[in-house]
Amino acid sequence: MKTSTMLQASVAAALLSAAAAHAAVIDFDATSVSQLAYGSLPFPLSLVNVYHGTSYTEDGFTLTSSHGGLLNSLFVPDANNILYRPAADSLAMSATARDTITLTAAGHSAFSATSIDLSKLLLAGGSVTFYGAKADHSATVQQTFTYTGTWTTFNFNAAFSGLSSLTWQQGPTVGGKFEFDNIHVTAVPEPETYAMLLAGLGMVGWARRRKQAR
Repeated sequence: MKTSTMLQASVAAALLSAAAAHAAVIDFDATSVSQLAYGSLPFPLSLVNVYHGTSYTEDGFTLTSSHGGLLNSLFVPDANNILYRPAADSLAMSATARDTITLTAAGHSAFSATSIDLSKLLLAGGSVTFYGAKADHSATVQQTFTYTGTWTTFNFNAAFSGLSSLTWQQGPTVGGKFEFDNIHVTAVPEPETYAMLLAGLGMVGWARRRKQAR
């Protein structure tokens, strides 16, 4: 293969790679979990020191926690406290009561949500509803999952694609709290990226035709 042909192939491969959807699993096992400050939370969370903070970023996605009151935080349960049900062989995340958790992609680009793992925290099981806001502002989709004391993978339906955000709320009481882990998401390339891909491929084709015409 001649140098010019190899160059064209390399350009095409690079452009295709740039336009490829970015799939990720947010599992809270990366060193980035250290960005959450360590400290004590109010009762009943004061029974154990936990990592807490209002936002967390991993693999190009950010989780934020908000609340109408004075307290809002994401936290990693302490596996050494018997009142908490720690994640099996993995770190997991939760939030303080009534907090609304919002997931967004870097640059506020559109993304799809595929699945999430859920399990109860502390005493009881329950249910949680996820709301997906469409990036084109066309609609808000929702889906409810019922969790127990066993880690379970729940699959989002096909409507959870082309999202600008995914939100859900932590339970209102100790008995309604839950952990979440292994959020499978895929970022969708911006339209400008596809335009760049088409322009680049057009240039490759033009260079090839020009060479053949010589």
